[in-house]
Amino acid sequence: MRGSNSQKLPTDNSTHTMLKTYSADTEVSINVLVGGAHRHLAFIPRTLGGSSFATDDPMLQKAIEHHRFFGTLITLANTMEDNHTDTPGTNEEQTGRPVDLTFSSLSDAKDYCADNFGISRTRLKNFEQIKAIAEDNGVVIHLK
Repeated sequence: MRGSNSQKLPTDNSTHTMLKTYSADTEVSINVLVGGAHRHLAFIPRTLGGSSFATDDPMLQKAIEHHRFFGTLITLANTMEDNHTDTPGTNEEQTGRPVDLTFSSLSDAKDYCADNFGISRTRLKNFEQIKAIAEDNGVVIHLK
């Protein structure tokens, strides 16, 4: 996962993470202070313009959300909460039900599938293809 240097404390054999995806209408790079160290974050350009950055590190999320550009140039595009055990497999295999995700644009949904499922963006040409790939991986995608 990009931008993820999570410091998760072991609590039995389950973890609780929240993946947040930040979005900008332009290509963005920012500097943030995380745990006393400066970090340079380069948002990843999206196919149809703009850029995005995803992380599950709560300290990094807090730093981004306290940055002077958050709320104006940078917005929170998607939040996905994940409670899972350390057993391998997709969420659908673990819980018996798929994860529902809502995206604000087709481009964000395409980027999510490409980044998380290793699918080439050229294979994701329309919403039906994106939805089918996501469902194959235990995720149901909706657009706002």
